[in-house]
Amino acid sequence: MWRAAASRLRAHSPFRSPHAPCRLFSPPPARVEPPVTAAEARRLVRLVGVEALKRRLRDRAGEAIGYGDLLDVCVEAGAARTHGEAEGLARAMDDAGVLLLFRDKAYLHPEKVVDLVRRAVPLALELENDPRKEEFKQLQKRKDDIDKLAHKQVRRILWSGLGFLMTQVGLFFRLTFWELSWDVMEPIAFFTTASGLLVSYTYFLVTSRDPTYQDFMERLFLSRRKKLCAKQKFDMDRYLELQKHCKCPLEGPKLHNFSGLYNR
Repeated sequence: MWRAAASRLRAHSPFRSPHAPCRLFSPPPARVEPPVTAAEARRLVRLVGVEALKRRLRDRAGEAIGYGDLLDVCVEAGAARTHGEAEGLARAMDDAGVLLLFRDKAYLHPEKVVDLVRRAVPLALELENDPRKEEFKQLQKRKDDIDKLAHKQVRRILWSGLGFLMTQVGLFFRLTFWELSWDVMEPIAFFTTASGLLVSYTYFLVTSRDPTYQDFMERLFLSRRKKLCAKQKFDMDRYLELQKHCKCPLEGPKLHNFSGLYNR
């Protein structure tokens, strides 16, 4: 049935020639591609050289390369014929973000440089409504309270040490002139002094620092502050990270002020 319908359709078609073959559909005409021009061939060769250059740069172990070495690599990889073309190619790669040209070096991983710069930029130079600034203020207030409490504890320990030494001297004075005699107290005083020297030398071996009162006070303060931070669940690492970003670049490192130990 469908064959008869197809025959009637071909018979009544106005475009049908009586001698033409019976075809319902004809394939489209073949498209003839134009020949490759010399400019396109040079562009393809240049792209191949650029890809070879990128592969050689990625295979290098270092993070940066000298500018002169970069030009030599461009010529050796076939991406440029002369150093003049290599300079233009290097500038184009710098604009495209493939590498970073800075002074006399070419950094092969610009994304790492951008990440380092982003971390190094202080919050003082960024927007005023940065939420990290408010977080840093809250942590700074808590840390100041912890430092004050640690100062009070260190001051109490130092005054206790002074009381112990005064008690020891008074006891030796009493035993020497009232209870006993100097002949008995002389070896006791000698071994007491030798014990102090032994403790000082042990402190030097353990800490690799001179056994001074100032160093002992600083270590005692850091120890008390560490315990208070752990007790109050204060995140010191987070505070130091925010402090590094929030401080002004022109400010120097902040030192501990222990003068308040003697003025309170």
